Amino acid sequence: MAQDRNLLTVILVCCLTVVSIVALVLGIISLNQSGGETGSGQPINIYTQSGQSSSSGSSLASSSSSDDKVWLFAIGHYDDILEYLDETTYTIKGFGPDMVDAVCSIANKNCQLVYDVYEHCWDSQAGERPRGGPGLMGGWYDGCTGWVQTFDRLLTYYFTVPYNKGGSVALYAKNDSTVTYNNLTNLKVGFLDGWNADEFCLARYTNIAGSTLSANQIFHYQSAELLINAILNEQIDVAFGEFLSQFTSSLKLISPPNFDNNCLAGGASIMTRHTNRDLVNWWNDAFQRLRDRGRYNEICEAIPERHGHIAGQDYTEICLGY
Repeated sequence: MAQDRNLLTVILVCCLTVVSIVALVLGIISLNQSGGETGSGQPINIYTQSGQSSSSGSSLASSSSSDDKVWLFAIGHYDDILEYLDETTYTIKGFGPDMVDAVCSIANKNCQLVYDVYEHCWDSQAGERPRGGPGLMGGWYDGCTGWVQTFDRLLTYYFTVPYNKGGSVALYAKNDSTVTYNNLTNLKVGFLDGWNADEFCLARYTNIAGSTLSANQIFHYQSAELLINAILNEQIDVAFGEFLSQFTSSLKLISPPNFDNNCLAGGASIMTRHTNRDLVNWWNDAFQRLRDRGRYNEICEAIPERHGHIAGQDYTEICLGY
């Protein structure tokens, strides 16, 4: 009888041990499942790329993003009042940097301008369809500053609201040239690589004879200086580009003053990836507040004082609302 009781005791102890182990395992599994469900409801925001907006217009994702995120904006320089290299401070100045500083200040964002060549934002090769550059497509920075909206760029990128009108375009030739703007038949035409005034835009001018060019008529250049030299050295006949001071001071304007800009779908904006909606949301919200407070007009009207020593358009030709 004593042996039976001892055996029963051993069996009960074993059963209790098994039950305890099973309960412990189930508890751990339940705890892990509970913790996993909680974590799955909290997205990890690397670039805070959310398209949802609050009533104020800024992205809801910004509340969960890190306050110390640095927003990088690529900028170039081409010795124009919009953006130029100041040789004294060796910083890029102009209306574009002024606008980035003002909008980021209102939005309370930590922004940094970084220099890069324009082709890393948007690239075009002679005779090929233009396309996104490796810098912006590859996420080297969050946006590119001062890029006008074009029909081709809208196929690839997302834009903030414009903060300036976007430049005019024109046709230029050597000062002693006899070519006319309305007949480009068999002429060699030069373009700035990556700029909106390209051969595909030129083809939209159906009122210009020969505006659709063959491959052997198209020449791309990396800078305004190289394009100007190509005309002066008679390597090409005509240049098609924006209304830049370098062109007007060195070449003859052959298109009329009221020449339409068929390249433009919208003014100059911050150009970014479609996934970066958070940037567009907070920028647009801050830019609207900048205009509502009158600060935008103040920046525009200060252009002659701050940057008037650099060639370029008048602020009434650059800024919205003038």
